[in-house]
Amino acid sequence: MLIDVSHSGDRTTLDAIELSPRPIAVTHSNCRALNDHPRLKTDEAIRALAAKGGVMGISGVRMFVKGDEPTTIEHIVDHIDHVVKLAGIEHVGIGSDADLLGYDRMPAELNRQLRAGYKGSYAFRERIDTDGFDSPKKIYNLVDALIRRGYGDADIGLILGGNFRRLLAATWK
Repeated sequence: MLIDVSHSGDRTTLDAIELSPRPIAVTHSNCRALNDHPRLKTDEAIRALAAKGGVMGISGVRMFVKGDEPTTIEHIVDHIDHVVKLAGIEHVGIGSDADLLGYDRMPAELNRQLRAGYKGSYAFRERIDTDGFDSPKKIYNLVDALIRRGYGDADIGLILGGNFRRLLAATWK
């Protein structure tokens, strides 16, 4: 079983990392150092996750990416950069947390139900999807943004799935 602490609080996240006999995941969250949202992970947690061999998947959910507008795919890459600087390229991936069309194109009633299911601290804004990461071409757009930041093919391969593949192989024995 792969343990995922994406929706866990700070103490539970650190406890799970410490107590797990194998690496764990944060499959879809972002860096609190870049956006002070209670759902995001602290630098302490990101470092501990990496020290244990875990992987953090960066989410494209708008309110996790940035607390104000504009919120673009470049801000998603800021979170990737932050994890890379803190923990290394081997510990970051993508946790898009949405299907190809994203949340903003959901039927209105489903969107309303989704928003109603979360606490006010989630701080939903009018749009949920991040600009540039809001269509079936979102991974192509992300790769273009990573290339603009200087990431090479090998590192992009790790970010797009190689790191999670390694984590799952280490976990599912």
